[in-house]
Amino acid sequence: MQILTDPERTGALLKDRFTDVIRFPEHFSDDRFDLDPGCFYTIVRPFTVRGISTLENKPTRVEVRPSSGEYSRFSHSQSTHELRPEFCIKGNHNIQLNEIKIVEHPISLMSAFGLFLDFELEQSSFPTFDFCNEVYLDGIRDNLRPLGERPAITVNRTFAAVWDKGYCILEPVARNAATLTLDHQVSYPGNTVGNSRIIAEINPSLYAYIASARTTAFRPGAEAEKFHQVGLAGGLKDYPFTLDNVILLNEERIFNPREKFAYEGRNYEFIAHELIDVLAWIRFVEEEYKGRFVGKVTTFLFDHHKQIDVSQFVCDRNRFSEIGIRYL
Repeated sequence: MQILTDPERTGALLKDRFTDVIRFPEHFSDDRFDLDPGCFYTIVRPFTVRGISTLENKPTRVEVRPSSGEYSRFSHSQSTHELRPEFCIKGNHNIQLNEIKIVEHPISLMSAFGLFLDFELEQSSFPTFDFCNEVYLDGIRDNLRPLGERPAITVNRTFAAVWDKGYCILEPVARNAATLTLDHQVSYPGNTVGNSRIIAEINPSLYAYIASARTTAFRPGAEAEKFHQVGLAGGLKDYPFTLDNVILLNEERIFNPREKFAYEGRNYEFIAHELIDVLAWIRFVEEEYKGRFVGKVTTFLFDHHKQIDVSQFVCDRNRFSEIGIRYL
């Protein structure tokens, strides 16, 4: 990973992005949660969610508890880990915190809502739920209490983390703004996704709407057809894949679209889940600096392992001191 701070070089990356920009329809909004963006929150009462662990393929439960320390905590089998990127492992295409796998979905929700939570897992990987993070929204509704002030933070100046053809660019918050904007770009073969770019301002109302967007299973050509037949037959034997918990697509077709994400000939579920994943790594920054990150995050070919790299760089106060975090 190379770090660029020269305006010409970062500007060249921004200039070369796809010009056709997607934006979510105005009705993609859910006002169940009336949250003060200037506050951190935790839950009042613990709650339990149940599912099939993604990598062990076993029935499991996840206990969600009020925050008990300076950092959110994740526990499994008598071992507890603070949510800090230095403890991350580059495992099987997910954000892994020591042995605890697939933390990206719950920490994405925590970033969007300003939550500090503790989790205890029966198995070492989180389940892949039929409605992704909706299960946590059910648990926190009417169950939140403020923890205190949540100051806005941003970067002191623009920088880009660059690798191969991909990158992540962080820009300071614009004048008189206090929002987080994600500008995310993907490139897939075919027309179902193709070269797609979305810009969205992340807030609790938007996130609550897209929180149910399923994990993507992109398979080329006839392979997707075979997966579809497996799904119709009840799913895979050794992996909890069903047509309910993933969105299955190939170059030309979405096999199991959900009406909630369809509007005027486009289905937004794929790109909505992309934003859930992209938001996840920012939670490490917010836990480290105890603030709400605002500004603009621009990404391309930004997988979970690259998210670990960038979060480790930003949260390393010595390495990051030349760029730095500014409190607003």
